[in-house]
Amino acid sequence: MKPGQHQLMREVEDAHWWYQVLRGLVRDALQRHAQTRRCLLDAGCGTGGMLARLDGWHRHGCDLSAEAVERCRERGLREVIVSSVHEMPYADGFCDALLSLDVLYHARVDPLRALAEMHRVLAPGGLLIVNVPAFECLRGAHDDAVEGARRYRLRALVRLLALQGFDIVETHYWNAWLFLPLWLRRHTSRAEKGDLALPPAWLNRLLARIGRVDSALCRRWRMPFGSSAFVVARRQ
Repeated sequence: MKPGQHQLMREVEDAHWWYQVLRGLVRDALQRHAQTRRCLLDAGCGTGGMLARLDGWHRHGCDLSAEAVERCRERGLREVIVSSVHEMPYADGFCDALLSLDVLYHARVDPLRALAEMHRVLAPGGLLIVNVPAFECLRGAHDDAVEGARRYRLRALVRLLALQGFDIVETHYWNAWLFLPLWLRRHTSRAEKGDLALPPAWLNRLLARIGRVDSALCRRWRMPFGSSAFVVARRQ
């Protein structure tokens, strides 16, 4: 990420509606699909907003940024280390669940290499949860600020996972309601800023409610578009 982005993320991710909705998606997927609830690894954990809210697991995290890891430790998350997702210092079959949240689209990440390493550290039958930004037509200033190199469609993401030996459990887009407003913003604003600004409290609450309804409908109806793609897979 560019300078200042980790600090900004740490300041907004606890309250921001988008992170609230993503946390709900992850918790729901773990509740429905995890076969065991022992060890969980967040590979590319950022400043720890997700890990801090996943009680009931032995939580581990890694991130390439020492600044991000320091922000995690400020939260009391001790089992977090500086590491690339290409070569993680964990034993084969180390964890029962692994999160990869907005990691595979970063410029410094080779998706195939990262997924091969995630497959290695997951136990047989272990659960992988992947979230990535979707659709290149939605690329904007935020992607540049966080050094995002690629946005995905579900078909391409599923193909990558299958190549690395994962069985697909669940796929869907989410934030379908946001697709058109975001597209218009990306293509009409001359002075677009990043997406990490925290809205006013009343608007943030409203957007969180809309986002939760949207994510439930997208999972049920398999909407063909959205601003993010969400996949649950299992290690063979």
